[in-house]
Amino acid sequence: MEILRDKYGKPQGTIREIAGGQERLYDRAGHAIATYHSNTNYTYDNNGGRVGSGNRLPGLVQGEE
Repeated sequence: MEILRDKYGKPQGTIREIAGGQERLYDRAGHAIATYHSNTNYTYDNNGGRVGSGNRLPGLVQGEE
């Protein structure tokens, strides 16, 4: 588990490993935001839309300035 923090050290989100080596980004309230699929090397949003290649989860956290 990786906790993502803003420049003041305040938690903004969490990345957790899930089944099959995938990683999922959760916001501060615990809602899933996006998933990184290591087998395809793509990041997808909750609607199944491709966000981009590679692991884009850290860049999707809201509240970072």
